[in-house]
Amino acid sequence: MKWILNHRFYLSIYLLLSVFPISAEVPIIDIRESDKFPIYLAKSMLVLEDPTSDLDFESIRSPIYESKFINVPSSDEAFNFSYSKSTYWLKIQLKNSNQTSKEITIVISYPRLQTLDLYFQNPKEMKKIPSGYSVPMAERPYQSRFFVFPISFPENTNATVFLKVKSPNSINLPIQLWNRDLYDRHEINDHVIQAMYFGIAFAMVLFNLFLFFILKDSNYFLYVLVVSSTAFTIASHNGIASEYLWPHSPWMDQYSVNLFISIVLILFLVFMRSLLNTKQLIPKLDRMSIGLIVLQILLPIFYIYSFDSMIKIIVLSHAFTAFWILFVGTICSLKKERIAYFFLLAFAFLFLALIVSTLRALGLLPTNSFTIDGPQYGSAAEMMLLAFALADRYNTIIKEKEMAETLVKFNLEKSNSDLEEKVRERTQTLNRTLSAMKRDLFVAKKIQENSLVTDTQLIKELNLVYRYLPVSEVGGDFFDICQLNESKYRILIADATGHGVHAAMITMAIKGLYDNIKNFELSPSKVMEIFNEEFMDNFVSLNSLLTALILDIDLIEKKIQFASAGHPAAVLLQNDQLLLLTKTGRMIGLKKQIHYEQSELSFGPMDRLFVFTDGVFEAFNSKDEEFGEESLYHLFQSTRHLTLTDVEDHLLKTLQIFLNGQDRQDDLTILGIDF
Repeated sequence: MKWILNHRFYLSIYLLLSVFPISAEVPIIDIRESDKFPIYLAKSMLVLEDPTSDLDFESIRSPIYESKFINVPSSDEAFNFSYSKSTYWLKIQLKNSNQTSKEITIVISYPRLQTLDLYFQNPKEMKKIPSGYSVPMAERPYQSRFFVFPISFPENTNATVFLKVKSPNSINLPIQLWNRDLYDRHEINDHVIQAMYFGIAFAMVLFNLFLFFILKDSNYFLYVLVVSSTAFTIASHNGIASEYLWPHSPWMDQYSVNLFISIVLILFLVFMRSLLNTKQLIPKLDRMSIGLIVLQILLPIFYIYSFDSMIKIIVLSHAFTAFWILFVGTICSLKKERIAYFFLLAFAFLFLALIVSTLRALGLLPTNSFTIDGPQYGSAAEMMLLAFALADRYNTIIKEKEMAETLVKFNLEKSNSDLEEKVRERTQTLNRTLSAMKRDLFVAKKIQENSLVTDTQLIKELNLVYRYLPVSEVGGDFFDICQLNESKYRILIADATGHGVHAAMITMAIKGLYDNIKNFELSPSKVMEIFNEEFMDNFVSLNSLLTALILDIDLIEKKIQFASAGHPAAVLLQNDQLLLLTKTGRMIGLKKQIHYEQSELSFGPMDRLFVFTDGVFEAFNSKDEEFGEESLYHLFQSTRHLTLTDVEDHLLKTLQIFLNGQDRQDDLTILGIDF
């Protein structure tokens, strides 16, 4: 029983002291200890909170407030008052027991404090040193990315140092006492480290910008934007920007960090969507990413107009967005996307740094060297790992290209062998008897008709209507339709010189060539160049030429990419405008190594496309008058209200009336597409 009563007594004393704080004695710090290493002052300082911000220096020294300075829990390195509208007064006792005066510096290594005034009082004088980002850099006592107060401390004296702190930003106070010479050397070393970090960032920007111009891959440009914006964010966070970029702008000191973080997250979301192809891989989650991009665009606007009410909201939105990017990277990694592993690891470092910074700003983590410099370490690791990701992407692209070229070469060699055999067989057959020739003509007609048969599903998906009318049993016109991927379709239309058997043989030959390369996702211009090379290698002895037009139509992106080898210009009708898809290179069969340019057009709903051979307008009547391209264009424009079937029927009827009994001189092919 006596043991229990004794413990109750000690417990009561402990609770009484905890509930009713007593006036604290100010410990006295001997500045001689700063000759070898900096002294952290947070544990030795007393704090007075002024919620009304009405007190001045004279007031807080009065006996009424002198006794209200208390010990406040803190880490060894710093105080963290988070976001507060109060003014904080801090006090510490220093002594110089040396026989000579000492040059010291008091350093607050956190650059986003609006008001930071130091009062140095000893028996001989009282000196006030104003600072904080509201004071222009040129007027501060020591020009540095942090707030540095140089003090000449008289010999054999005691002094009291007061700090007045107020800021709309998170109030973090990592306070150190340095020997002046020691801090000057530290400042030089710190600038070397900062120069290394920003030098690495600058090198990454230049190198990947060079790769972007070489490879034309937008991911490298997005990486450049991410690295640049991250570097600006770090420069704002650690005070480098305040020292060198905007030394006279308190507004930027107050707002820049969170604004730049929003920009970094926006660019990171865009970079993630492009690099990981989340639109195709995880379409539902991709829509959430787009929503977060919009959110990070809108929140900074409200943040600028209402700082106090939005500051915690925007900080929390940064943490949520960072978590979302990490989550999406994890999902893509689980789907066995190789590049997602690099992306996830890279962003994990930046995510950890951002979360640590956010929790410190909200007062949930202590302020120390790790929580202050963490974002810089995290961004450095993130830059390097993302660079590895892009390097791996480049290697993957090179390997895929080599495999594609090998496969194309194999297929072309096989095609050459097959075509040579077919041509040899048909040549022997045509040299037999006239009856055999007629029979083969009939067979050739059926073969050509079958070669033009297109999957009805493709015709339906493209809203396509076509007419094919050879002059005789067989003709020199040819077209082909195939599907490259979910949204992209490829159309070839070709016209061999002449008509009849000779032209028909050429079309059969080009079909064999084209079938082996049409399904590769190469650009139209590249396919055309391969097409010309194979034609020259195999059929130059036939002394034949052909025009051709290859179009890639993307129904989702609503774009048309095309390359034309001397083929009549296709017609795109947009509202009241008529756009021509003009030639981008010479006819096939003229010479080897012809370069074909590539063009691109956009289309919209209700637009209409016509692709045709020259037999549509090169029709001559008995008076030797040509129907002509201008008449054809006028017919297309005047029949916009008709269906494609009716338009093509009307065209054939108009040509028949124009010819007035004359036979057509050339094969006729026309394809119409309604978008």
